[in-house]
Amino acid sequence: MLAFDAQLEPLALRDGDLDDLRYFGVVGALACAGDAAAPATRESVRGAWDALAPAALRRLRRAGIAGFAAIGIHPRCIPWRGLEALLAELPDFLGRRHVVAVGTIGLEEGGPREEGVFARQLELARELRLPVVVHTPWRRKEPLTRRTLALLREHELEPGRVLVLRADGRTVRMIRACGYAAGLSLSAGTGAALDEAVELVRSLGPEGLVLGSGAGDGAGDLLALPRAAGRLAKAGLSPAVIRRVCGENALLFLSLKKEELLVR
Repeated sequence: MLAFDAQLEPLALRDGDLDDLRYFGVVGALACAGDAAAPATRESVRGAWDALAPAALRRLRRAGIAGFAAIGIHPRCIPWRGLEALLAELPDFLGRRHVVAVGTIGLEEGGPREEGVFARQLELARELRLPVVVHTPWRRKEPLTRRTLALLREHELEPGRVLVLRADGRTVRMIRACGYAAGLSLSAGTGAALDEAVELVRSLGPEGLVLGSGAGDGAGDLLALPRAAGRLAKAGLSPAVIRRVCGENALLFLSLKKEELLVR
């Protein structure tokens, strides 16, 4: 099976890691601007964007993996100085080759400042007609996810163009009830995370569910996506279901065609 990893963190991965991913069937990946910029300044965030697109995407493609990027201001990386300049530069980065979405954006602690930056990036996504990749935190998961969904509804984004990451058993149903795609994170790299993803796919079906490894982010399991595909098969789920959650749903969200995964 050929897989598309919807949550890859390539900056920390070695060339050998990328070769392993390709060997085990990962043919494409979405790499999102995350919270790696430290300290959170305009310069560090901008540098992280440059490191992702084009640098990291070129490394992915040299390894035979069709890399695509989402660029945005992560809620942990909102600078106290230079925010307006950074927001003004964002459209130029979103116009770069293989940058296909705004993200990762959303709420971490909540509050007016985070919500304001989130809202402005949602408006930009609407103007540019780009899909949005949304962060939800591990702490205060349910209330902050509810607030995130409320803000998304307020801005009337097309539901099929929104992917909410780090969904779990507490939040996946509320995300899907709004019509948004739910990203099931395998980034914990534990059997429990994989087992929960398998159970959610088994119980809810494949509609709107997207799997991402989180490989390259801390303890993320490099081969989490191929492992998940194997466990889904052992659970008796059909090849069609496995193909959808391990790649096809992500391509649909990003409006990518399978031919675009052919690296030349």
